[in-house]
Amino acid sequence: MKPKLRKFPLIVAAACAVLGQAAHAETVLPAVVVTEKLESGGSYEAAQSSAATKIAVPLRDVPQAVNVVPKAVMRDQNALSVQDALQNVPGLGFSVGDGQRDQVTIRGFSAINDQFVDGVRDDALYFRDLSNIERIEVLKGPSSVLYGRGSAGGLINRVTKKPRAEPALEIGATLGSAGQKRGEFDLGTASSDKETLFRLTGALEDSTSFRNQYFLERQVIAPSVTFKLRPQTTLTLQADYLKDKRLADQGVPSFRGRPVDVPIETYFGAANGRDRAFVQSEVASGTITLDHAFNAGLKLHSVLRGYDYSLDRNYTTIGKVTTTANPTVTIAQTRRLRDEQGYYFQNELSQKAQWGDTQHQLLYGLELGRQNKSEQLASRNNVATYNLFNPVLANLAPLPATIVPSADNQNRVNIAALYLQDLVTLSPQWKVLGGLRYDKLEQTRDDRTARNVDMQRTDNTLSPRIGAVYQPTEQVSVYAGYSRSFQPLSDSFVFRANSDQLKPTQTENKEVGVKLDIGAKASLSAAVFDMSQTNIQVADPANPNFSIPVGKQRTRGLELAFAGEVAPQWEIISGYSYMKGSITESTELTSAGTPFQGNTAALTPRHSLNLWLKRKFNERYYVAAGGRAESSRYASPDNLTVLPGYGVINLGAGYEEKKFDVAVTLKNLLNRKYFAAAHSGANDYNMPGEPRSLLVSARYRF
Repeated sequence: MKPKLRKFPLIVAAACAVLGQAAHAETVLPAVVVTEKLESGGSYEAAQSSAATKIAVPLRDVPQAVNVVPKAVMRDQNALSVQDALQNVPGLGFSVGDGQRDQVTIRGFSAINDQFVDGVRDDALYFRDLSNIERIEVLKGPSSVLYGRGSAGGLINRVTKKPRAEPALEIGATLGSAGQKRGEFDLGTASSDKETLFRLTGALEDSTSFRNQYFLERQVIAPSVTFKLRPQTTLTLQADYLKDKRLADQGVPSFRGRPVDVPIETYFGAANGRDRAFVQSEVASGTITLDHAFNAGLKLHSVLRGYDYSLDRNYTTIGKVTTTANPTVTIAQTRRLRDEQGYYFQNELSQKAQWGDTQHQLLYGLELGRQNKSEQLASRNNVATYNLFNPVLANLAPLPATIVPSADNQNRVNIAALYLQDLVTLSPQWKVLGGLRYDKLEQTRDDRTARNVDMQRTDNTLSPRIGAVYQPTEQVSVYAGYSRSFQPLSDSFVFRANSDQLKPTQTENKEVGVKLDIGAKASLSAAVFDMSQTNIQVADPANPNFSIPVGKQRTRGLELAFAGEVAPQWEIISGYSYMKGSITESTELTSAGTPFQGNTAALTPRHSLNLWLKRKFNERYYVAAGGRAESSRYASPDNLTVLPGYGVINLGAGYEEKKFDVAVTLKNLLNRKYFAAAHSGANDYNMPGEPRSLLVSARYRF
């Protein structure tokens, strides 16, 4: 552990003590009796989100698909991870993330670096926690107009819990039949004049799972305080610390075009996996947010976020799989170290104006940022060979210190961006949303290996968005939109010799859709889209050490989403997607000698369906049922390994009252064997889905 991260919990504890004293400096609070549940209720439907526009507008005014997973859904389903929560979003594919990070594809395009928190980039490669999360927003389609680089298929934004005026003290615990053990807490208080608000959330977890040798040890703490400096001015300080250590598990290899048929608990790593095949992440961040209203129509939102991330990943990889009479699998041993620090400084001014007969909601933005990312990679091949169908694992020794790293580099990214957006109300029926962002992005790479392939590149990029919304009634919106994003090489540690000479990839999205508000408690949306990405790097057939930007990928599809109260005491969150994703141009050949061109994009099921339906009784008891189904997917773009289609059924039940609630979920009722995720870029890392299992959580509010 780095010294500064080792000290971070002490710093947080000291900050909590100071902030707590500040909150009570003027007077001692009297005893408080909680008469309402702590944010445990709430509809499954979210009528408003700032993810698409960075201003608070109804979702029906946004000419783009947005899905929201509220905390109420996550609690009722006993979601323990970001991937659990995202099971409620159509159009997503799930990756194993090298056993070290949250990773999905959105509409057939990788979103490995498209993670945000409260609208600020959070692209370090780690598993996030839900203890401090109010809701998760998934913005579909290119969004560089507000967020800069990336977001080819969309982005994921986590909205954190903020200090509140209402005092609260909640503790909770979750136990699972597969060995899950987790505790959470959420504490909040305020000064007597409600001018200083304080909140502290956190979690401790020590879990196992259905996978052999699997373990997860996690500690999370997140203090925050809000100062109401003036009636029109607030200052919020937030800190967050996470330490996560777990087995570096990437599932099972491929055999003859399918994941190998072994018991789902089978692990192909090291017998001493806890010591030789683990991944440990530490992330510390701090955020300062200033909100000031100059008047009712002019507001400033300024955010400064800094973070520090380290990764120590010791893991095994699949070297080769033989297809002889007695098939075997040979593994390699690798250690990857990553270290990152960075900051983002966002300043946004929102303005409401009336110009003639038109109303305008304007957003002016300035963003500055810097990231330093380093990586070191060392490995050795052929450390063990196992029987493919009955592996007897070997104890692995540490990697010798004399191994020369195959990768050792330092990457720096500097960004400066200006953006402008205007939501124009032309009439009660017509709205137009337009925006443009200019990014200057500088990236340098210092190669510290003997090859010394240093690189430097600067891109000046414009990212537009334009959309129109027609609302024949207040409840119905019909829209059409166009947006474009870009992705340079700055987020990748893999370069070819001429990578700094190539332009960023560019993704365009054309989308039409309809959004319907059903009463004030439910919403239905449908979208048809056509997305294409160009300038994708592929190996130069004349020189594999060089790249040429001739790759193209396209996804066409349909998405449906329905969430909210469908009848008194009935709530639902559901979705369906149809996607046809293909590689339309490529000069490369797969390992089997077949062309990539014409293949289906990785982790892009033609059909996927999610459903969760809740029935409440007497405002206390409820039952729920649902599940997720996907048609077959390819593990990687070479289309040599297929993950079969699947469908699972989940059940839920619970009891809710003012001070106490219990949620029970039974996953995979029929105990189906299926594969939930794959690598997206390789075939030998396929993760089985969870078998039938039971989770029970309980929360108590003092």
